[in-house]
Amino acid sequence: MTTKEVLLNQLAACLDEPNWFVPLTAAVHGLTAKQATIKSGTANSIWQIVNHLTFWNDRYLKRFKEQPLEEGHITNDETFNSSAPANEEEWQSAVASLQDVLSEWRLALDACDDEKLLASAYQDRTDPWSSVIGNITIHNAYHIGQIVEIRKKNGIWDAQNGVH
Repeated sequence: MTTKEVLLNQLAACLDEPNWFVPLTAAVHGLTAKQATIKSGTANSIWQIVNHLTFWNDRYLKRFKEQPLEEGHITNDETFNSSAPANEEEWQSAVASLQDVLSEWRLALDACDDEKLLASAYQDRTDPWSSVIGNITIHNAYHIGQIVEIRKKNGIWDAQNGVH
């Protein structure tokens, strides 16, 4: 199995193919906007986690595709922003945005050559894109697990979607 195939499998596991963990599609399946905004103390809500994942996946995808990034600095904490009203349409739009960017990642990765995966992802470091994409999928899996855990903790997890 090639590096590209491994990374494509990891991206698929994060988005919609059950594997060692519940994919995003199952993690958010049947979740309402109201449920997505539930918070416990200072922990992030599911909606905030979805926003965070969308921000970082989109940012790195644009860099991977060598597209311009928006000007200005945003802190990691700001990427969890969910100032949108808690209505179903906006929640479904937030989920669709994340699903779209993860799907775009799969397409971009599938279309790239091995040279791209070996090239440095940064100007000031030598981390190759293959390593960065691997870390992106680990980051996605971590937060998808948080979504499942939040749902379990709040009694809104259906075990038919995956883990018990």
